[in-house]
Amino acid sequence: MGDLMETIVDVVGLVLVVVSLLFAAVQTRELAKQTRLNNGITRVTATSGLATLTQGWYQHLVRDPSLRPYFFAGRSCPPRGDERAVLVSLAELLADVLEGDLRTTALLPGFDFAQQWHEWPAHMLRNSPVLAEVVEAHPAWWPALRALQQSLDGVADGPVPHPLVEVRRPGRIRALLRRPPLRSGPTEVIERGAPGSVA
Repeated sequence: MGDLMETIVDVVGLVLVVVSLLFAAVQTRELAKQTRLNNGITRVTATSGLATLTQGWYQHLVRDPSLRPYFFAGRSCPPRGDERAVLVSLAELLADVLEGDLRTTALLPGFDFAQQWHEWPAHMLRNSPVLAEVVEAHPAWWPALRALQQSLDGVADGPVPHPLVEVRRPGRIRALLRRPPLRSGPTEVIERGAPGSVA
């Protein structure tokens, strides 16, 4: 009778373990779904926030279209006067927008679309002398934008890397998996103590 009770207890214990593992698997699947949903919401929120900031900056150009060439056509900023004050202020606002853009996209590495967003700040730095001047004058205010600006030095109108997103190199395991297969065929056996062998 004792052996029968032990067997019953073992079977019940095993069934409970299986049920708890199934429950954990269901919870893990639901957690993965929730994580994907939250990541999607974060991406939409980030995109929306950046669009709002960008639209706010563009409103200044809509109100005064004569300012546009200073940011998109390479026109130099006047050395002094009220127009310079307006242009420097707009360049500082744009630098804030672009810095936020660079920092936000760096936090969304799985969001492939966002990985090209640094090209707009690069374009603006190349085409707006007043923006380039402001960023260069205050590198600590816009460190990501300044890093992007420095990476543009000497680069023609080509792509540049995102200043905050590291290019992922394959890890050690991936590198091992990508190695060519070992040669199949006869191998030379080196006897212990022979020249060229490791003792």
